[in-house]
Amino acid sequence: ELVLINNDFGSLMLLINKGILNNVSWYYFFVINLVLLLFLCYRLPYCYSPYFFLIFLIVIVFTSFMSLFLGRFCGSVNIFFSSFIPVGTPIYICPLVCVAELISYIIRPIVLILRPFINISLGCFGAVALSGLSLVNSIWCFLLFLLFFYEVFVALVHWYIVTCILSFSVDH
Repeated sequence: ELVLINNDFGSLMLLINKGILNNVSWYYFFVINLVLLLFLCYRLPYCYSPYFFLIFLIVIVFTSFMSLFLGRFCGSVNIFFSSFIPVGTPIYICPLVCVAELISYIIRPIVLILRPFINISLGCFGAVALSGLSLVNSIWCFLLFLLFFYEVFVALVHWYIVTCILSFSVDH
């Protein structure tokens, strides 16, 4: 088990783990924080690399999803497929619900990779275009400042979405 340093940073990490992530394992917490660090790092100038970002998403996020999937699938195939039908579903719509859940499960890794890649990449390219305009008029500098905080918010939202999809994949 990971040893926490008893200081403000350790307390913040403990608060994030208990409050936002519902007390996940510290190894999973490390991976999720690595994703958050990269998402926030791409808000800084000259840090964005689309190739590294795509490779990072495939190697870290997709691999995390696949490890959760294989852990559940190899653990018990019956429990894995039974989780596709929620408790209380009427028997006559069970086949439709099962197909819908299966499609959702197949689409999940694509969403985990494409959504952050497209949105964070477009934010980086938009900031570059807006910073070029800031040489023409100083009002663009103010808009660039606002765009920075908006993009930080977008990065946090996408981190939360990735975290929720991976957390949801533990049980479903």
